[in-house]
Formats: sequence, C-alpha cells, structure tokens
Amino acid sequence: MADALATLAAAFKTNKEVDIMPIQMSTYDSPASCYAIEDGLDDRPWYYDILQYIKYQKYPEGAIENDKRTIRRAATRYVLD
Repeated sequence: MADALATLAAAFKTNKEVDIMPIQMSTYDSPASCYAIEDGLDDRPWYYDILQYIKYQKYPEGAIENDKRTIRRAATRYVLD
C-alpha cells in the first residue's frame, strides 16, 4: 500500500500553496465482492439458468443479449452426466 501511495505521489507535481484533498480509505472485514452479491429472489440454485440452457437450450424470460452470451460462455464449463 505504501509503495502505491509513493508512486502516486511521485506522479503529481504540486505547489506548496495549493491545498490538497486527502485520500480517504476504508477497510472491510470481508472481501468487497461479498457486498455486491444480492440475495436470490427465488429458491432456485445459482446455476439454474446454466442448467436450463444445457438441458433445453432455453434462456430465462427477459434475458438480454448480454445475459444470453454470459450463460452460453458459462455453460461451456459444465458437462451433464
């Protein structure tokens, strides 16, 4: 962390008369990705859409093209026995 701040400080030339805003940093007890995960609105497992695509080549209702592409890419990593 100190190396990153030192590199950042060296990248900027400042005038001593100019007030510089401090950088505020926060730390969390768990990874930030945990805060981005939303609770499921239904009782389906996380892989439900991928499984439906593998079994029936069907996308969820209302899926936009980006969602469909994501499901297709994810489905390539799984095989049904």
